Amino acid sequence: MLKAIKIRLYPNNEQEIYINKLLGSYRFVYNQCLDKKIKSYTENKVNLGLKDLGNFFHQDLTKNPEYNWLNEHNTKVLKQSVINLLDSYKRFFVNGTGFPKFKSKRDNNQSCRFPLESISKRNDYLTNRLSLSNIKNIKFKTSDKYHNYLNKYKDGIKSATLSKTKAGKYFLSILVDSDEIIKLNKPFNDFIGIDLGIKDFVITSEGETFENLKLIRNNQKKLSKLHKELSRKQNGSNNKNKARIRLAKFHEKLNNIKENYLHYVVNQLLNDNQVIVMEDLNVKGMLKNHNLAKSLQELSLNRFKEILRYKSEWYERDLIEIDRYFPSSKLCSVCGYKNTELTLKDREWICPDCGTKHDRDINASVNILNEGKRLLNNKIPIRCGELTPLESSQKKLVELGNRNLNNFV
Repeated sequence: MLKAIKIRLYPNNEQEIYINKLLGSYRFVYNQCLDKKIKSYTENKVNLGLKDLGNFFHQDLTKNPEYNWLNEHNTKVLKQSVINLLDSYKRFFVNGTGFPKFKSKRDNNQSCRFPLESISKRNDYLTNRLSLSNIKNIKFKTSDKYHNYLNKYKDGIKSATLSKTKAGKYFLSILVDSDEIIKLNKPFNDFIGIDLGIKDFVITSEGETFENLKLIRNNQKKLSKLHKELSRKQNGSNNKNKARIRLAKFHEKLNNIKENYLHYVVNQLLNDNQVIVMEDLNVKGMLKNHNLAKSLQELSLNRFKEILRYKSEWYERDLIEIDRYFPSSKLCSVCGYKNTELTLKDREWICPDCGTKHDRDINASVNILNEGKRLLNNKIPIRCGELTPLESSQKKLVELGNRNLNNFV
């Protein structure tokens, strides 16, 4: 099982300077290779691959006296930026995600990946110090649980990704491949249907609801004040940088609260239920509705689905996603009548056929549950137990990172 353990780094002044230089060099190599790849295809219709970009990295970048500062860093680490670039191209052509963009030092998150060869095998993760390539004896903190996990499975470490947030904090995400099997207690329910909404975040077919925290709207006054303070500071001044960091830290605090809440909701659902049925929502399409876009972004539906998918794999639970066009809200869960006149404003409605009074969201979750059972009984192919996006991308990174780097020559 692939699992990423995220720890907080506390570099000293010298280590912080080196890390910032490394992140800048990593970003520079990525941008230079992206520029080279675009020009090569535009001018000569030649699509450069791993070997071609590797030669460009060695011959035109590291051996160029103008860029001799690149030699201060481990070349195996800088080469990972080329692999990241090619992986971005692959996602663009296969999944239709955005075309690779040039990186900026003003991006919200800056990161670089350390392959297995650049991670010290002498690291004792029970202590609060570790070494990465040219970064020696850097201080870190994490929970006792993760201390023990890293030390127990340190032979299964595949790579590590160092990141710097906009608030100036440093983190290290260590990818570990272990044989750990997590067993949960026997669930109370075999099946449950869930409906994702805006008024309430999650509504189950059992009538249980998880509230929408509305973090942005409830903290709008504080956010407006911080934005106003930032806009009043003089450009380029130290006070403006301090105001920017205060704003970034507050956003980070809200994101941490939201992330913790998403994990709490997912854990509750997986603890109590063996099979979870939900809709395959088209979040990207829903965001085009400008009346709902802000509320949908605040909910982080895609992040919730991602967590639910990979944790259902970990805990050996089943997740079923029904078709996004299934009219779950408009069907009567008792008689099957379809109310075509139902609008988004109607939170309750009475079935004109059987007279049952429905709560819109609970009725939708019951219909989602019934549709999931129907798919299982009829043995119709469903999206159940598939590899999660997080694990899929992690496996891809491991495969790319384990390639023979001699291809770079």
